[in-house]
Amino acid sequence: MGEQPQITLYFPREGNGKPTIYIDSREAANRTGKKIVELLNELGADVITRKLDFGDYLIGENVAVERKTVFDLVGTLTQRFLFDQIYKMKEAYPASIVLLEGYMGVLRRFRRISPESLNGALFAIAQSSIPIVPTIDYKDTATFLVVAAKQLLKNEKGRMVIRHRVKAKKLGDLQLFAVAGLPHVGPALAENLLKHFKTPRRVFTASEEELTQADGIGPQIAKDIIEVLDTPFKVEDEKEGEVDGEDEAAEE
Repeated sequence: MGEQPQITLYFPREGNGKPTIYIDSREAANRTGKKIVELLNELGADVITRKLDFGDYLIGENVAVERKTVFDLVGTLTQRFLFDQIYKMKEAYPASIVLLEGYMGVLRRFRRISPESLNGALFAIAQSSIPIVPTIDYKDTATFLVVAAKQLLKNEKGRMVIRHRVKAKKLGDLQLFAVAGLPHVGPALAENLLKHFKTPRRVFTASEEELTQADGIGPQIAKDIIEVLDTPFKVEDEKEGEVDGEDEAAEE
């Protein structure tokens, strides 16, 4: 068997510059969010407060982070918008993650909370290829955000693009937003496609072979894009994908 790599190889190297972390203005305004911001600054991050339409934090070009405490998760277990919110975040930022903050064992004292419901919710998120990263508390969360941002900083090629739903004022931002809605396409690949095809319309009318000529677009991505664009739209059952849960939620 080969020698296992040392864990220190995955630690970010110093001297790569100051990582930038965007925090949603609503997250920054709550009590825990203020503590996290303070810790992020102490740990050497450049913290910028903005209203983010997706996620609580933006730590890289394609990486948004949704922070949920275990109580937050239980409190929204029966609400469909939780999953819609997370799925939309991934559409905007393909490498998004969910931070689950707190000790899961504390939920055992809430007898009305079904373990099956909780695990079902976590499984539904994981099945959508959205990583779930556990953290101990807000201090651990802040540390993780800085370490992750430094890791991403080593490979970051361009500026971090904040994606909005429909409020972008510049034409270029609207064009990036439209193209980045395609499967597996985040801000970076959207920019590559627009640079190659010049206009969004030409991106949407390109053949599978033509799509692969743009930087970063492989055969599988091109195939998935064509499938989405050419498949007739069908209204899905609203109940599909819902997670059963208890009516009452625990409060912190």
